[in-house]
Formats: sequence, C-alpha cells, structure tokens
Amino acid sequence: MNRVTPRPARAFGYSGDVPSSAVPPRLWSRGLVIVSAVLFLGAMLPNMFVLASRYLGARGFDEQAIGQIMGTFNLASLAGFLLAGRLTARVGHGVTLALGCVVASIGGVVFEASTGFAGLAAARGLQGLGFSAVLVGAAAYVAESAPLPRLGQALGIAGVLTLSAQAAGPALGEALRDLAGWTWVFRVGAIAGLGGAVVALALPPVRRSDDDGDRAPRSARDVLAATALAAIGFGAMWTFLADYARQVHISRTTYFFVPYVLAAVSTRLFLGALSDRVGRRQAATPALVGHAAILIVMVVLSAAWQLVVVGLVYGLCHGIYYPTLQAMIVERAGGRRSRAIATSTFAFGAGVLIAAFGLGPVARAAGYPTIYGLASAAGLAAAALIARSP
Repeated sequence: MNRVTPRPARAFGYSGDVPSSAVPPRLWSRGLVIVSAVLFLGAMLPNMFVLASRYLGARGFDEQAIGQIMGTFNLASLAGFLLAGRLTARVGHGVTLALGCVVASIGGVVFEASTGFAGLAAARGLQGLGFSAVLVGAAAYVAESAPLPRLGQALGIAGVLTLSAQAAGPALGEALRDLAGWTWVFRVGAIAGLGGAVVALALPPVRRSDDDGDRAPRSARDVLAATALAAIGFGAMWTFLADYARQVHISRTTYFFVPYVLAAVSTRLFLGALSDRVGRRQAATPALVGHAAILIVMVVLSAAWQLVVVGLVYGLCHGIYYPTLQAMIVERAGGRRSRAIATSTFAFGAGVLIAAFGLGPVARAAGYPTIYGLASAAGLAAAALIARSP
C-alpha cells in the first residue's frame, strides 16, 4: 500500500492527501497566476526607475549622490522586509500586496515632483518600502502554498513575471523617455503600481504554514551570508549600470536587461526543478561561480555586445541560484516559511544596499570598473560558502 503524504498547498492544485507515488500535481493555479501578475505590475515601477541613475547623472549628481539616492530604495526595503511579514500575518497576502503597490506608486509621483536630493531620496524610500511588501507578500504566498519537494520550482516560476518586468521596465522607460520625456517614465510606473494593487485584491487566501513544521530548524547563517554577498553584484548592476553605460557611450541598458530576462525566464521555466532534483548546494555553487565570472566582463566594458553576453550569462546564473538559495533558507526554517522568506529577502536586500551605499564612494574615487571587480570577488565568496555548507 502506498504511503500517504499530507499536501496542504491548495493554491497549487492540492486538495488533500495523495499517495506519495502519485504524479506530482500541477503548480499553476488561479492563485499563482494572480500573484505572478501582481509581481509583474508591482515590479514595473522599480524597474522603470532603474533608468533614474541616468536621469540623476544628467541632472548633475555625482556617482556618490546617485548611489545614495538610488540606495535609499534599498535602505527602506530592509525595514519593509521585516514589516511585511508581520503585516501579512495580520491582514493577509492580498491586502499586503495591494498596500505595497499603492505606497510604491506614491513614491513614483513624489519622485516626479522632486528636484532636490532630499525629495528624490524620500521618493525612492517610499518606492522601496512599498515594493518590499510586494516581494515578501508574494514570495510568502508561494512558500506557504508549495510542497517542499517542488519548492525550488515553485519559487522560480513565481518570479518569471518579475523577471519579465526587469526587461519590460527599462525598455518601456527608455521608449517613453525618447517619445515623451522623463515625466511619463515616472507616471507610467506609478500607474502600473496602482494596477497591481487592484489585481492583488482578487488573490485567493491560502492557509498559513508557520505552525506546520515537524522538524527543528537548522542554522541558515551561511546561506544568508551567501545571499547577501551575491546580491552585491546584483546591486552593482541595478544601481550603477545606466550611468556606467552612459560613460562608455552605450546608448541603451536594454542591451543587458532583455538578454538577462530572456535567460533568467528560460532557466526558471525549463530548469526550475534543477535544485529539487540534484540538490540545492549542487545547483547553487556553480551558478554563483558563473555569476562571479561574468561580472569580470563589466570591468572591461566598452561595447554593447559585451552587455548582451553579460545579460545572457548573468540571467542564467541568477535564474538558478536565487530561488535555490531561497529554498535552502525555507527548508532550514522548519515550518516557519513566511519568516524564512522575509529573512532571505532581507539578506538579499542588505547586499543590494551595501552595493548602493558602499560601492558609490568607491566608484567616485576609482571608477565603475573597480566596483564590478569587487562584486565579482563577493560572488566567489558566496560560492565558497555554499560549497562548504552542509
């Protein structure tokens, strides 16, 4: 007789206990479709604002000031990551996502109206606070719904439309900038956020799993540290790429973002179950090594074709290591899946924050190539941590 394994995740097609030998049930459901759509709309605003470093550079702000203004997004996100977990527990995933989208949209409006450092930084802070609620609320919804044997795949699939926004946001922003000016870049980003709030209210509820764990949590400090180190490279790309490209006479950041997203989306769709099959450490370690290696190309960046190569390889590596590290942290948290998601997102945000605030002064003193060399070294350190992780 087949052993019966409990499957609590109704949002992913589970409706009760099923035999452990049964074919794994489908992951796509109404809940996953809606949460993915919210992630896409909510991610449009921050990804359109990737171009803001070029806007700020053209306004006369230097590298350090650009890093500080852009980094305020990440600073506010850290507080938001911690608050979002508690907010989700009180009001539910749908309301948390809707509130996050609204707050981020307000930040877009404030950015458009601001002219000085303080106003621009405050606007970025509102965007970060709002989007952090979107990220944590959505990822927690997926983590609380997905079965652990397919957790890596579920987290990867949920991020597909977020990745799509990372290509669509800069591309749409650049088109709007050329056709209608910067004002419409900021306004359309705010409108997308409001659209995400409306969609979020249709999200079906899912039973929380924080009290479902039947095993003691294991330490995830090494995985959290690796997550933060890897995020330094991510932060270097998202914070400084637009202004760096301008300095080396590359006209569009979409040379990076479109290949990056195509590679990352393909990886999550076709290799999403890789870490579920071969093991988390075995999947994440080579992906982190590739992440570190490709950042070296940024040290000698001089042509658009190089950005295309960087985007393809970086997207492949990020598409593997990010959901894999998230899954490792969730597994080591026992049944506390929402808390684990908030903690892993906090760690990644901390790394991005280090990049924005720590690498800005370095870029000002030594140039952008130097910071990408440092980001590559951080990626290698992340790979070493995971390789040695039990």
